[in-house]
Amino acid sequence: MNQQIDFFNRIKSVIPDYQNLAQTVAEVLEVSTNEAYKKIRGNSTLNLQQIVKLSDNFGVPFLYKPDQLPTVTFDYLSVDQEIPNMLLYLKDLLKNLQKIHQSKSKHITITTDDIPLFHFFKYPELTCFKLFYWSDSVMNTDTKFDPGIFTEEIINLAKELHQLYLEIPCTEIWAKDTVHGTIEQIRYAHEAGYISSPLAEQIIEQVRYCLTDMNMYAIASKKTIDPSHTFTWYNCDVLGSISYLIDFKDNMACYNRFNTFNYLRTEDQPYCLQTRKWMQGLIMKSVSFSGQGEKHRNKFLYHAFTECDNLIAEINQA
Repeated sequence: MNQQIDFFNRIKSVIPDYQNLAQTVAEVLEVSTNEAYKKIRGNSTLNLQQIVKLSDNFGVPFLYKPDQLPTVTFDYLSVDQEIPNMLLYLKDLLKNLQKIHQSKSKHITITTDDIPLFHFFKYPELTCFKLFYWSDSVMNTDTKFDPGIFTEEIINLAKELHQLYLEIPCTEIWAKDTVHGTIEQIRYAHEAGYISSPLAEQIIEQVRYCLTDMNMYAIASKKTIDPSHTFTWYNCDVLGSISYLIDFKDNMACYNRFNTFNYLRTEDQPYCLQTRKWMQGLIMKSVSFSGQGEKHRNKFLYHAFTECDNLIAEINQA
């Protein structure tokens, strides 16, 4: 019955605030509101057909795990690595972020050794370059990079994702070389002839703008003028993985990156709790870049901007 109550708590977290949970469940299951209340409180057991109905309607899985088996169930979007469908990928990402955004109580904690993609999505050419670079099939051919190969729909989806992310409170824990990876991607693409010098310089400048945005968020400890859109930034020398932990009031969800840009998603609460404890441990070992962490933040950004300047100088000398 505890699992059934947890199931309804997860459903509650994805429906709009104005929607009454019992009435919504009653409509989906075609039962009375009184019966819906009993099921939400755990006084009446859901049958298998009702579980399937609710899961399909709200997009929330019912997770069952025998206590003696330490297993975790993950969901993932099946994107063909040979011909990655970036439109499908971004639409699925948008659907997930919208669910998080609609929740009353939410907070995202990120551990990453690459700049979180939501920050890139503000800048069209940088967005297109990252999507291009992630397409292994493109990078293994003689195709040159052209932002025009990505449709306006993809660019608009990226901008919408960026705006939604700005409005979700978050904590980001960056590794020492988080910016270095993107700089090296641009260097490789230019040296291999996939990208022209003027376009490479434009993308590097957009990386600089992205870092300037981060500096502003860190100074204000928020991403917009709304004080509820909080932002906390940390730096940790060593990180084990790229993970996104979504902390709602009554439950958590975890996204782990794999195969470059794909992600595994789970709402297994013991796993999410273990991930949260691991992240809290990392924060204890980290240097704060937010608020009063000006000295450490400036040093980090100075090195990042220097890397950008050095690459621009290399391109101009080529």
